[in-house]
Amino acid sequence: MADFDRDDEQGVPRPATGGAAASILALDNIRLELPVANIGSRCLAGVIDGCAVAVLLALWVLFCSVLALWVSGTWAVAAGVAGIFLVEWGYFAGMEIATGGRTLGKMALRLRAVTAAGSEAGAGALLVRNLVRDVDYLAGVPLMAIDPLARRLGDRLAGTLVVHEARAPAVLLGRVPPGWGAREVATVESFLLRAGELRDAAARDELARRLLSRVERDAPELLAGLGRPAVEGPVGMLRLALAAEER
Repeated sequence: MADFDRDDEQGVPRPATGGAAASILALDNIRLELPVANIGSRCLAGVIDGCAVAVLLALWVLFCSVLALWVSGTWAVAAGVAGIFLVEWGYFAGMEIATGGRTLGKMALRLRAVTAAGSEAGAGALLVRNLVRDVDYLAGVPLMAIDPLARRLGDRLAGTLVVHEARAPAVLLGRVPPGWGAREVATVESFLLRAGELRDAAARDELARRLLSRVERDAPELLAGLGRPAVEGPVGMLRLALAAEER
């Protein structure tokens, strides 16, 4: 994994060197690598979304023009202004909530908005990240340019990141210790998915042992009867304990 400096004021680690992946602290400060989207891919996705919004706004203006033939001009103008806000904000917030953090632009570039821990963002976070979109039209690009995690203002307020969707098979856990939530599950699944790619075997095994310690603390019965730790290794033991499989 890449080396990282001390956490910044937002509590997210700051990369010491450039790169496509950023390391996020999760599950007892175990570092989780996420393929954070850079400013270029996010801007291109924004252009696609802008075209979609422009089409929707054109249809709405056409509708309001027809409406003005049947109601007073004042009401038609009021409906037009309110509709412009709803179309613009509702497109982004509605699309991301309905599709799990994606818009048409993000779908085209295989991007997704997630939490800082790498799990799926909830409706509340997706609503918050779009509340200040008008401000981000002006300040979003400069903020992403100076932020190592390419976060705009909405991302900072909501605690979200935009990442590249994984093209590799996903790892699913068949058993989860009581009390574990989406954050813990996402951390373990991400580690097991990337364990074979980690070149530093000692660091990989140390991370696996720390995760096994967490499993032993929360659900010792999952480790009972597994045996042969020297044969399976800590990563193999973790897979067996949580009945992990790739799909």
